[in-house]
Amino acid sequence: MNRHPTWVKTLRKQTFYFSILGLLFTSLSAQALCQSVTLEQCLTLAQPLAQEIQIAKEAVVLARQDRIRARTALTPNIELTASYGGTVSEMEGASFPPNQVEEKTLSAFAGIGFRYSFYLNGRELIAFRAAGELISKSRADLHVARRDYTLQVAAAFYDAIRRERGVRIATANLDRLKSHREAIHQRIAAGLLTQTEMFRAQAEVAQGRASLTEAQTRLAISRSQLRRLVPLADNFTLVEPSTSEPQAPAPTLASAIEMGVSMRPEVSSSRIAALVSKRQVAITKSLFWPKVTLEGAVGRTRDEIRGTYDASDNDFSRDTDAYNAKITLSLPLVDGGLRRADVIKSLSEKRSAEHRVRLSLKEVQRQVESAWYTRITQGERVEALKKSRNFSREFLTLTTKRFKEGLVQSLDLMDANTRLVEAENNLEDARFALILAAIELRHATGHDPVELSDSANSPLTP
Repeated sequence: MNRHPTWVKTLRKQTFYFSILGLLFTSLSAQALCQSVTLEQCLTLAQPLAQEIQIAKEAVVLARQDRIRARTALTPNIELTASYGGTVSEMEGASFPPNQVEEKTLSAFAGIGFRYSFYLNGRELIAFRAAGELISKSRADLHVARRDYTLQVAAAFYDAIRRERGVRIATANLDRLKSHREAIHQRIAAGLLTQTEMFRAQAEVAQGRASLTEAQTRLAISRSQLRRLVPLADNFTLVEPSTSEPQAPAPTLASAIEMGVSMRPEVSSSRIAALVSKRQVAITKSLFWPKVTLEGAVGRTRDEIRGTYDASDNDFSRDTDAYNAKITLSLPLVDGGLRRADVIKSLSEKRSAEHRVRLSLKEVQRQVESAWYTRITQGERVEALKKSRNFSREFLTLTTKRFKEGLVQSLDLMDANTRLVEAENNLEDARFALILAAIELRHATGHDPVELSDSANSPLTP
């Protein structure tokens, strides 16, 4: 006997299938959330959502529209006009017949007219050229925004890499401290050490756990800062670069300054702004030049007249062709000093723009010098700290061996371990500072802050 109806079996099958699909979807989602992320992918994901870049893009759009508006001043305004209307007129008591007149007039007009005004010094053409140069300036500003945001993302990415290495260093340190504690426990059981050594070992293990917690907290903060710049899932994994240090040597200081002055978009933007301010002076001075206005129109008027003259009715129509053209020359004589004030203001803005160009050049030179010296210093510091790390590692190995032989105390072993942890952390900090220095040097010399080859992260070298 069938205990369950057919619809119950069908419902169970559907529930089973939906459960399988749900597990599959959850597995795929988990894989997507744990997807590894490279620096190139971070930059690709970050730029479309960067507000600074979007604002700069809108500035380019506005500059293009301003150029279209400036172009309209170079073309005449042409318009089509049409009208339809009527009038009624009555007249009576004339001395001569007809004595009483009544007329109804319906008029229809259609025509085309144009109007064009320009200054004799070419003010409209100057404004059109200035609008085109402002497009170039907005594009340079967009390049600046992209480079600055790339610098921020790269710095956040490598900071997260550094914090991950810090967690690994703290984890390895805690494992070594636990091994030392076990060794001390065995020696205490053998009667070779006192319980005081165990208290010291326990304190060192507790300190190691605190250091690991601090390293994990720093990593969480660094990952959070990266996620503010890049839309990443919670459980993302960063792919470390193939090499942790720049390999190519830094350029000479003179060549670096020359590249920065010639390639930095900030300098180009300030120079274009100075050129536009110079054209603005010519535009304001054009108000002292005569203005020419050309106007013309052509059209046809058709009148339908229905008249009553005394006792007789008479209807007739009339077509009229009209042509009109004129030229006007105007020049303001008295304006209360407005034109002179505009010229003085534009000259002041021109001088300010020239000062900003010189200031921009000095700032670029300062940034290049600072980045260059930092790059050189950090490179030498990394080489020195590598030797310190190697010596500390050998010292810990030798001290551990001597501790097992009973030739040194546990305090010496803990001191050797502390020296190694400090050396490893100092080396990783120096490597991170070296990478940032290389990125900032590329940024200061006008190159892209991050140089990527294929899909892998390459060393950030100028």
